[in-house]
Amino acid sequence: MKKLLLALSCTLCSLPVLAKTEHVTVTIKKIEGYGESGDAYTFKATSGKRYMVYNAGGSQPITGERLITQAVKTKQPICLQLAADASQPRMVDAVHAGRCK
Repeated sequence: MKKLLLALSCTLCSLPVLAKTEHVTVTIKKIEGYGESGDAYTFKATSGKRYMVYNAGGSQPITGERLITQAVKTKQPICLQLAADASQPRMVDAVHAGRCK
């Protein structure tokens, strides 16, 4: 019984480590616009991949969201922290300046 509890404890402790957040460096080609409900918008990277930012129509901006509009103008790369859900377009949780480390 002790071995079973120890095994379960180790498994539960390692789950956060296994669920690492994905980071990707992108250069934005264009902001495609808001969806019909107005609570999220999508943008396309020069790689052709699409990403989505949910911000409740601007009332709940994500961390570093202003960097997206700056990156469109400057064509500088930014680092996107992506949500764990791999649905397309990928949901962005946060944005950081420069390339991902």
